[in-house]
Amino acid sequence: MLNRLRSRSAFTLIELLVVIAIIAILIGLLLPAVQKVREAAARMTCSNNLKQISLACHNYESTYGFLPPGSVGTLKGTAFSFSAPHNSVHTFLLPYIEQENLYRLLQTSSTHPGAAGVIAIENDPTFALTSASGWWNNTVNFNAARTRVKTFECPSDATRDNSTTGVFIATYAQNLTFTGGYYGNPTGNQFGKTNYVSSAGCIGPATNSAFYNKYNGVFSNRSKGTLVGITDGTSQTAFFVESLFGGQPTRDFAVSWMGGGIAVHAWGLPQQAVWYTQGSFHTGVVQVGRGDGSVSAVRKGVGTAFFTTDWYEWNRLGGAMDGETINFGALGQ
Repeated sequence: MLNRLRSRSAFTLIELLVVIAIIAILIGLLLPAVQKVREAAARMTCSNNLKQISLACHNYESTYGFLPPGSVGTLKGTAFSFSAPHNSVHTFLLPYIEQENLYRLLQTSSTHPGAAGVIAIENDPTFALTSASGWWNNTVNFNAARTRVKTFECPSDATRDNSTTGVFIATYAQNLTFTGGYYGNPTGNQFGKTNYVSSAGCIGPATNSAFYNKYNGVFSNRSKGTLVGITDGTSQTAFFVESLFGGQPTRDFAVSWMGGGIAVHAWGLPQQAVWYTQGSFHTGVVQVGRGDGSVSAVRKGVGTAFFTTDWYEWNRLGGAMDGETINFGALGQ
């Protein structure tokens, strides 16, 4: 008697396990490739952002005859104080990155409103400070500071959306000190953040130290630099550096574009950023926008040990008038 042939309507358990294993292997191979492509796209967008804001400084100088200030903090020669506008360079660049409407909303302070949105004390370096000078004491500016500007954000930094992160509103470098202040937890009053901070060189103006002042950068408190004054050449000088102003991987701080202040090179680029160093969420590198609009990827770990070869190279990149040639190979490029 012949056995009847029976049709198969399902996989056996072994066959199903084999299929699942093959799918898992394919996913395991595919995910890193997808992540790599995604990061490459994010890094390209980040590079384009740095290029745009670096070149915006050129357009600003064409209009006013000098580069925008790194920040408008306390009067030069005085100690850090919150009784100052603390507008960062980003506010001055808004009209040059297609943010004219946002720029026109801004005022210097509630007691000293800016005309037609001009928040600069560009031609008034002795502007008198008051307890209400800070933009956070001005409802118009406070609300404007909550606006997110994509050109100021690196897409690799997913934590920029975190509303529980403390936000720096001011940083200040003068005579070998670097300090700043933060608003605290801005939950409910989310400030727009930035990943790009203007470079003050080694430690900003350090008139009490010829050595450190040699590596002074383009941007500092109430600075009014010029392109022709960059004697090292714009391609040899950092304008903007990616900065997190918070620890990794747990983010404790970010920085507001309205009052981001400045970045210093003195402590290098550690693998895990802290508030007084620069950093990024890119794999292995931190991107730097140079004065000619070019963008460099500097490897993490550069310059963390004082007075080593790469420390000097990193600070030469920050310096605008040190007169020393940069070995970009030492920076990992």
